[in-house]
Amino acid sequence: MGIAPLLSEGARSLVEAQIKANIGTALADVRSAWPGALVSTELPQSYFIYEGAHTYRCPAIFMVVQDMDTNEDAMNPNHINGLIRMVVSVVIEDREAKLLTIKAERYQAALFQVLHRVQMVDSVKNLKIYSRVKRLEFSPVFMRKGREGEGMFRKEAALELELKHWENPTSY
Repeated sequence: MGIAPLLSEGARSLVEAQIKANIGTALADVRSAWPGALVSTELPQSYFIYEGAHTYRCPAIFMVVQDMDTNEDAMNPNHINGLIRMVVSVVIEDREAKLLTIKAERYQAALFQVLHRVQMVDSVKNLKIYSRVKRLEFSPVFMRKGREGEGMFRKEAALELELKHWENPTSY
């Protein structure tokens, strides 16, 4: 029996592993680029693969696949050569809107370092992707009430990725 195509789930799994393995170093690099402890940049506390999670601890990372183009042509290749659009974002909180904005910029810079022009490979599953950050976006600042009634500001920093996807499942 062969291996089934991995498609977007395989690509998303590689992106998640890339973030988890490298985000700590990238956040440290960003902190060293901006001396002084103006804002904290702790490791992500939550990871999600879908939109709309309501209860989570910040910073939270979201990795949502938008679509995939398989780029098949008339030659019917024995491999998958596709292009995936994925949004990776981080949602962060702070008690001050100014500090939150700086924190969002720093997390976005760290994610950019981890995901821009990076090749990720799973040789066991015959899967390779090449990630390029295509667009950066920020949400507006939102106010969230805490358990004790105090206000926290929340903001999202997003990166739109273009993932060049190659895989060769043996049964394809």
